[in-house]
Amino acid sequence: MNRSIVLILMFNVGISVVIVASSHSWFSVWVGLELNTLSILPVLCSQFTPRGVESTVKYFLVQAFSAAMILNVAMIQLWLSSSWSIDCPLNYFSSIVLTMALSLKLGLFPCHYWFPDVVQGLSFLQGLLLSTWQKVAPLVILISVSGMISFNMLVILGCLSVLVGGWGGLNQSQVRKIMAFSSISHLGWISSVVAYSWYMSCAMFIIYSILSSTIFLINSEVSLYNLSSLGRLMYCNSAVGFILILVILSLGGLPPLTGFLNKFVALECLLSNSLFIPCVFLIIGSLLSLFFYLRIGFNSILCLFPQHSMMLFSWRSVGGYNSSINFSSVMLGGLSSLSILGLVLIPAFWCYH
Repeated sequence: MNRSIVLILMFNVGISVVIVASSHSWFSVWVGLELNTLSILPVLCSQFTPRGVESTVKYFLVQAFSAAMILNVAMIQLWLSSSWSIDCPLNYFSSIVLTMALSLKLGLFPCHYWFPDVVQGLSFLQGLLLSTWQKVAPLVILISVSGMISFNMLVILGCLSVLVGGWGGLNQSQVRKIMAFSSISHLGWISSVVAYSWYMSCAMFIIYSILSSTIFLINSEVSLYNLSSLGRLMYCNSAVGFILILVILSLGGLPPLTGFLNKFVALECLLSNSLFIPCVFLIIGSLLSLFFYLRIGFNSILCLFPQHSMMLFSWRSVGGYNSSINFSSVMLGGLSSLSILGLVLIPAFWCYH
C-alpha cells in the first residue's frame, strides 16, 4: 500500500477518536466510530494474506454490529426524549444494550470471543493498534456514560473479564493470543474502576498501553511468534531478552515495576468503596495471568521450550536484533524505561486525594 494512503488512513483513525471524544451527540459519536472502523480496515488487510483478510472481516463484522447497537440506543433516546444529547438519562433497556455494545468493542466478557482470534491473524504492529489505540474511543464513551449505567454491572463484567483473560491464556503457546487475553484481563481492571474514578482508569489505560506497546514492539523486532522461539532470544541478544523479561513481569504486576501501580491503585479505589468481594476475584484472575507471564519468562531465560532436536539450534539461522540507532530503537528504549522504572510514577497517582 502506498505510504501516502497509509498516512491518510492513520490520520483519519486519529481524527475519528477526537470526534468521539469531543461529541455531545449520539449521532456524531456514531459517525466517529464508523469513520474509525472504515479507516482501520485497509490498514489491517494491507498485507492481503488469507489469514489477515479473515481477521479483518471478523473485526469489521464485530465493529459494525456494535456500532449498530449504539445507533439503536441513540434512536431510542431520540424517541423518548426528543434529543440526541449524550447527557440525557438512559432507561434500563438502553443502558443494558449500550453496556453490551461497549463490551463488544472493548473485548470484555461475555463479548470477548472475537478478540484473540483477530489479533492472532494480524501482525504485531496491527495487533498493537487494536489493543491500544482502538480501545480509546469506546473507553471515552464508557467514561461519558458511566454515571448513567449500573456500577455493579461494570464491576461484575470487569471481574469476569479478568478471570476469563487469566484462564484463557493458560493453555496458549502463541504470543499474540497471550497478549490478546492479557488485554482482556487489563481492560477488566480498567472497567472495574471507571465507574468510581474515571481519571484513575485513564491513568491505568496509559500504563497498560505503554507496557503492551513495549512487548509488541520487541516481539515484532525479533519475530517471536510462539513460546518455542523465546529460547533463542537470549542467544541472539541477551539485553533485549532481559528487558523483555522485566516488561513481562511488569505487565504481570510485580512490584516495584510500573505494572504494579495499575493493580495497586485499582484495589485501593475498590476497597475505599467497600467492594471487598470483587477485589478477591480480581486478585484471583491476576494470579492466573501471572502464571503465563512467568511461563514466558521461564521459557525465555531459564530453559528451552519443549521441542524436537532440529529446532534447538534454529536460532543460529535467524538474524539477531538490529542494534543500530533509529526511530524504532529510540522509541522502544523510552517505552522500556517507562515500563520498568515504575517507582518514579508513584507520586503522580496521589494527586487525586
